[in-house]
Amino acid sequence: MMGRTPLAMRGASTTPALSLFLVVVIAVLSYLGVAAPAVLADGRTATVQRAVDSLPELARWPSATAPGLPAFTAVSEPGVGVWGRTLAAVQAKRAEQPEPLRSLLGEPRVTVTVDPSPSADPGSASVVPRNKVGLVSDPGLLGRADLVEGRFPEITDPADGIEIVLTQAIAEQLRWETGTVRQWDGTTLTLTGLVAPSADDDGDWAFISGSVEPLIEVDADGNRTLVTAAFMHVDEAAALTARSGDVKTSAWMPFDSAALDGASAATTAAQLRLLTASPVEVPLHDTTFFNRGLAFGSSLPQAIDTGTLRGDAMTDVVAVASGGPIAAALVVVALVSRLIAVRRTVAARVLRARGASRARLIALLSGEGAALGLLGALIGAGIAAVQPGWAAPWVLLVPILLAVVPAFVLPSGALTDAEGRGRGDLGERSRSGAGRAALELVILAVTVVFVVLVVTRSRAGGVDPLLLSLPVLLGASGGILALRVLPVLLRLAENRGRRRPSLTALLGPARARREPVVRIAPVLAAAVGLGVAVFSVAFVATVSSGVDRSAMINVGADVRVDAAYIDGAGADRVAALDGVAAMASLRGDSTVDVSVGGKPVRAHVYTVDRDEMVTVQRGSATPLPLADALTEDADEGVPVVVSEGLLARLGVNDPGEAELEVAGTQVRVVGTAPSQVPFGTAEQWVIVDPANAAALGERGTGASQLYLALAPGADPDAVGGAAVAALGGDAAFETPASVAAGYAQDPVFAIVQGALVAASLLVALLLAVAVVATLVLGAPARARTLAILRTLGHPRRAAGRLVAWEVAPALLLALPFGLAAGIAMAWLVIPQLDLRGFVGGSGQPPIDLGGAWSLLVVAGFALSVFGAVVAATALASRAGAADVIRADDEGGQ
Repeated sequence: MMGRTPLAMRGASTTPALSLFLVVVIAVLSYLGVAAPAVLADGRTATVQRAVDSLPELARWPSATAPGLPAFTAVSEPGVGVWGRTLAAVQAKRAEQPEPLRSLLGEPRVTVTVDPSPSADPGSASVVPRNKVGLVSDPGLLGRADLVEGRFPEITDPADGIEIVLTQAIAEQLRWETGTVRQWDGTTLTLTGLVAPSADDDGDWAFISGSVEPLIEVDADGNRTLVTAAFMHVDEAAALTARSGDVKTSAWMPFDSAALDGASAATTAAQLRLLTASPVEVPLHDTTFFNRGLAFGSSLPQAIDTGTLRGDAMTDVVAVASGGPIAAALVVVALVSRLIAVRRTVAARVLRARGASRARLIALLSGEGAALGLLGALIGAGIAAVQPGWAAPWVLLVPILLAVVPAFVLPSGALTDAEGRGRGDLGERSRSGAGRAALELVILAVTVVFVVLVVTRSRAGGVDPLLLSLPVLLGASGGILALRVLPVLLRLAENRGRRRPSLTALLGPARARREPVVRIAPVLAAAVGLGVAVFSVAFVATVSSGVDRSAMINVGADVRVDAAYIDGAGADRVAALDGVAAMASLRGDSTVDVSVGGKPVRAHVYTVDRDEMVTVQRGSATPLPLADALTEDADEGVPVVVSEGLLARLGVNDPGEAELEVAGTQVRVVGTAPSQVPFGTAEQWVIVDPANAAALGERGTGASQLYLALAPGADPDAVGGAAVAALGGDAAFETPASVAAGYAQDPVFAIVQGALVAASLLVALLLAVAVVATLVLGAPARARTLAILRTLGHPRRAAGRLVAWEVAPALLLALPFGLAAGIAMAWLVIPQLDLRGFVGGSGQPPIDLGGAWSLLVVAGFALSVFGAVVAATALASRAGAADVIRADDEGGQ
């Protein structure tokens, strides 16, 4: 027993080239199998972090605001002032959070703010812009602000005036100079200094509205008011007890998105929802004031869900696509192991003749296969452990599976050949034919059952073992059908060859028909591999077209311009720009109650000119379905178009018969539309024409969005830039191309594309190896035939044609079956994957097979097969007669 290991190692070294090749193949495949989950985990983390970072600053961190002056202490403490009790309550809320959320949340911040009121300087010679100034007591101001001019405020008696500082940007817009005094709601404000956000600011300023950039209020007459924030002494708000009804407390907790991990993202989202579900109890100074506590809110859970959805889709797609490479890899490892087994046949016969038992031979040959497999698996897994690492211990299943294949195939193949005496090339029937037929029937039956189960179940349910096995089963079924059709075609070719003078025309199809085992492996690899490649093309095409479609829906026109307020003059300037052929606008966006039978639901009311929008979207692939009746009068109810999401929320199946009320007014539903629209992200909305907007209480005097249809040849980016310049202020523009580019830049999209391309290339390479290995396995029988033909004077150049007959017909026939398997994969598997996160829309994209790209993939596979056949033919047709005689003598045949 002790001598088996050295003997197995010696056996492994007797065919160094094949043994080394097997080790390299297993090492490479093991590395890919171990590294892929780590790459997917990194991609999942990257897309979740990207989804979080894409949120506006105010929505990114958990924050809360509650009315009322909080209770304060009699003694001011450094860093917190008199607000220690409030800050301690919020800190306790953070401390009680479970991991990983607690570590992701930073130290809480708290501010106390007096509501904004107008400020004025009656004695100033300059015009003071219309404004409102809110007063803030901020315990963290000294830590996040640099003093630019003057000094920080001191605590005062509010009756004598209040000292404040402003940020430099706000002071410039208010035209307020340091040291000057302005009137403010019955008292005075003295500007003692100017500050600027410090260089190490981490986002806190965004939670103090109007502190860095003023907010803009626009009244019904179009007048603009700057709403700003000024900073008092940290304890000054405690002296404003008379204004406790005008005071609010704000708190927020920084969130470290860089530390958010994709694996724990779902848990973090669930913990954030629990955080926002229970308010923080903060004691108030006025105990008679209703205390609702600080109820934290954040868009983080929704953003994390979006990133997680993308990560799940990425994992599902790669898992489905990996079935083909794994199946092809097992085939190649088995074929290479079989090649080594052929070299062990003579040794096995000698050992059996000398009395070695079958069990001893199995142990010896298994040991050799295990040594080679384990060496390759250790090398591949070891390199993966260094970079990119192991995602989990279960990733070792792939190298273990690959290492087991040689340990099984080598003794099975060697002993089968050592004990066999038949001549398969002479057409002798194998006893395993019935078993093979039964196995094929089982595979076909299971495939049909799986297809029926997938078709009949609900869609977008995610990946499960049923879906994971379906691509391999479809490819295998295609290969089986190809192998069953092939003998019929070969017999026809053989009959045709009988009537031709060429010996190869008869002998080629005859030998190919009588050697079925030689062609099974490459045909299955070709069908499965091509099926996965076609599926990959279809998936990428589906996502790409879905991204473009979703981008067009979200933008709504060739160019969309957004601004807080766009007056009529600004809209006219944009409409007059070169390149603008038509323009529509969003003239109102308010939130109201919509009800059916007394069941209210909050929904948006969008005021859009129906005729203008139809003109802008004429020729678009995704126009809004705005019925002509939208512009009719409101005598029988205000005509509106309602979103499918709102109808579903209201439980309305027949909108034409439902009695809908919008803001208490009876409406008439003249059309429905998908929930995804360019006006906003809300899925519950109602569209009304400006002619009837007043009936629903809409009093919009300006616009917030402009939709531009461009003249032929106009550059969307150039026109968008000109529109922004014409409007000024906070205006910005988007085009479908820019939105689609943003979706395509998501990390998971790049990973999926790379994984699908890599899977297709890997399968093509493995297919080439399988073809070569298959032809080498058939070398003994082929060499005997070639030697006889050469003895009879047959030219050497004819050997290539004879060799090509062995695999070329089978592989060429496998291509259409593989193409059909890939199309079936696309139609069956893609609808089961939730692709909404990929395309940025609220619905599944329609399937796109990729058109010419799928044909190019088939052509690429055909070229790879042709190259492998040519290379293998050149190698396999070099055997001389002496080599054959020696091989037959050693083999006892």
